[in-house]
Amino acid sequence: MTNLSNWSGKRSLEVIFTKRVHRLQEKRWRKSLKGDYAFLLYSPHSLCREFYIECTCNMMRPRTIVDYERIPWILDAGTVRITFDSDVRAAIGSYDIFDPGLPALSVLEPGKLILEVKFTEMIPQLLRDVLPPPAAEFTAVSKYVLCYEKTRYMNGFEYWYET
Repeated sequence: MTNLSNWSGKRSLEVIFTKRVHRLQEKRWRKSLKGDYAFLLYSPHSLCREFYIECTCNMMRPRTIVDYERIPWILDAGTVRITFDSDVRAAIGSYDIFDPGLPALSVLEPGKLILEVKFTEMIPQLLRDVLPPPAAEFTAVSKYVLCYEKTRYMNGFEYWYET
């Protein structure tokens, strides 16, 4: 069985977000971790070519590994996708995402989870009725940022926060 990892790129324009994902084989992921990015340049996937530019020109490197448990729900009315993300963890000690024993730090308080409601058309009345009124506001939480902040002491980038 081939191990795969998800490489994702996100873009935002105001409150509109797009996410692109490419599944990368473990063998290629390990090459990239060693600084060999040539396969990205010749990929038919635009996300991989963009990663090539970021890694070679802008020195993009791994900073944190985000792991979590997800329960997805899909509602056809309004094209709604609801996810419950729990046990959000930031890996420490290595960037080997294929290591089942990779240690990790929890980033959420015990018993907390992240509820995401994504929709393309409208939020159906059924959901409006069950979500509490404060949830009607647009708010953003980034699992990546939560994990990065939990592990930033290891990366030596404290100067970003010294303003």
